[in-house]
Amino acid sequence: MNYMGLFFHSSNNSGDYDFERLRRDLVDEYGIQSVAYSGGLGFMDMCDAEHASNEQLLDMARREGFNLNKYKN
Repeated sequence: MNYMGLFFHSSNNSGDYDFERLRRDLVDEYGIQSVAYSGGLGFMDMCDAEHASNEQLLDMARREGFNLNKYKN
């Protein structure tokens, strides 16, 4: 019996998400925040989202309250 999956399985397998769509939606969200609040914070987050790794995108989306199930492949 192979038990490797028990130790290395991740419920957030990064291959399971449409990261390009998630990235676009995060950039849009941060852009809206930047305009709505007239602050640089949203703009900086928008720039961060454009260059974020897949794992960072997931963290950002969770922080913003995104429903990640919408992005599952």
